[in-house]
Amino acid sequence: MNFFINHWEAIIASLSFLMSLYTLWKNRTKIDVQWNRNIEEAGIGSVYCLRGNENIGSYDFAYVTHIDVINPSPRDIGYFDLRAFNPKTNHNLYLLTKRSMAFGFEGATVVHSAGKEQRYRMIIPDSNSGAFKANSITKLDLIIVLNDSEDFREELESLDSIAVSFRIAKFVIRNRDPFAKGIFRHYWYQGMKYDISGWRKRRI
Repeated sequence: MNFFINHWEAIIASLSFLMSLYTLWKNRTKIDVQWNRNIEEAGIGSVYCLRGNENIGSYDFAYVTHIDVINPSPRDIGYFDLRAFNPKTNHNLYLLTKRSMAFGFEGATVVHSAGKEQRYRMIIPDSNSGAFKANSITKLDLIIVLNDSEDFREELESLDSIAVSFRIAKFVIRNRDPFAKGIFRHYWYQGMKYDISGWRKRRI
């Protein structure tokens, strides 16, 4: 009798262990990221803000790309430190988010006009941090604007590529972000670099 009791206890313990492993696997922090491999050099005035039917202003010298993120887990996964930057200097460039929109543009719809009959409402991030919803796909349009103000002109002199990256709160030992500093370097990241060499001549 004791043999059968011990046998069933061992089976129950094994099943409990397997269920624990399955729960850990199901709730693991994992996302699948699909970057657009290209970046578009948007025409002057083609990225602009609409309030109602009124064009209230444009973001000139803009570059447009896209990212899709699939979160297969049953819980939301937060991201942070979404940024665009010059990989030569590691200095940030202006990434358009709802929070970073210029004063007077708040709440406006961002539109990209890719032709006479092609206009797209852009899905820009709320800010440089947020969440990828559980069991869903998040689609984000990334708009990087080269600010031609006096403070940024020296930065633009060395610019021939644009890097974009973000991270989630998952501790990693290897494959760390080579551009991160401080505690940020400990966390899992995804990034993409786009070649825009020759952009000055094209813009002129």
